[in-house]
Amino acid sequence: MPPTSPSPPPNSGLAWNVLRASLLTFLAFGLLAITLWQSLRRRDVRLLRERLGLVARRTDRPIWIHAASVGEVIAAQPLIQGLRARQPSIPLLLTTLTPTGGEVAAKRLGDAVRHCYLPLDSVGTVGRFLRNTGPRCALILETELWPRLFAACAGRGIAPIIVNARVSARTLRAGRLLRRVHGETLGHARAVLARSEGDRQGFIELGADAAKVQLLGNIKLAAATACDEATSTSPLPAPYVLAASTHEDEELRLLRAWSALGEERPLLVIVPRHPQRGAELARRLAPLCKRLRVRSRDESVDAGTDLYLADTLGELPRFMRHARAVFMGGSLIPHGGHNLLEPARLGCALLTGLHVENFRDECAALLAAEALVQVSDEHELVRALHQLLSDDAERERLGANASAFLRAQAGIAERYLEAIERLCQSDAGQ
Repeated sequence: MPPTSPSPPPNSGLAWNVLRASLLTFLAFGLLAITLWQSLRRRDVRLLRERLGLVARRTDRPIWIHAASVGEVIAAQPLIQGLRARQPSIPLLLTTLTPTGGEVAAKRLGDAVRHCYLPLDSVGTVGRFLRNTGPRCALILETELWPRLFAACAGRGIAPIIVNARVSARTLRAGRLLRRVHGETLGHARAVLARSEGDRQGFIELGADAAKVQLLGNIKLAAATACDEATSTSPLPAPYVLAASTHEDEELRLLRAWSALGEERPLLVIVPRHPQRGAELARRLAPLCKRLRVRSRDESVDAGTDLYLADTLGELPRFMRHARAVFMGGSLIPHGGHNLLEPARLGCALLTGLHVENFRDECAALLAAEALVQVSDEHELVRALHQLLSDDAERERLGANASAFLRAQAGIAERYLEAIERLCQSDAGQ
């Protein structure tokens, strides 16, 4: 007789359900603890209330867009603008996980959307959120795979559409238990609109139905820039070089290398990724420079200033637009990098380190377009900046190449809008 496959243990399904429920409950309690700490630290009662699903009840049936934090909010901007233009009578609801994401949404989008925080991933909080908001369509940006949220949405006939779907190597390397949870979560998705072929294959590997996964391109290539900030006058009276979205240890390494240029070095502006680090960062950087001025203290730049710490929120596009060259942080250290596309769209002469794992595709595209300089460490970065500062033509060439590359990607937003309208068409007339 041919060999037979072994039968599964009689209680394997029950054991899996218990294990899955235990894992999700553990995660939910961990997220609740983090939310409590954030709410207390920021004195933000709304954050706690809305993470518990306690949002004001509305009956206007919005299109709901979830963008976890700042980068996703920026990526969602062309979708929001396109949806408002195509369906002006349908309201839009934007959720974020982070308060900074909400602040950027308010600054960039104003009254175009209603904002609240995403509920914690538990049956009760998700249920309250969906009952109170009543969305007609759910658009989830990138890789926010919340099991109970996806299941509850699908149960209400609004199976989530994953937009600009991105999957990291870390997610693909997850253990068997977590991968099974991801697979079940993706089973509740209506569609996965992937940003690259690698991401398309990755979601299929995680368990998404291949028939539901489409390759549409990276929506961040079409993301809009805050025009009012980008076209305003320079924030400083002197020419400067910008280090943007920097992290712990990056600033010290960069400033030590920058100081080696000598007395004739130009003004360096540092905009830390987390402005709340400003006071401590100023204390640590002050001994390494001749004269440090801090924006949150309303200190002005004068002829003796060689370092300016811009520890404020929402001004980064303006600082980028008027910089002679821009280094994007999170890339000298193994953090994964930050969004290279916004300074590229502004026509900046742009540099980055090697640690760009979170923006690998964008980095490769800009390098291929000769719109980016990549360096291995802070010493090579300072040498590259010094060379660029003495070569106006090369700086202009880098910026012009970046702008031209991104203008050529304008059709990506239209592809996403057409796909979203098609996938949500059952609700379009309501």
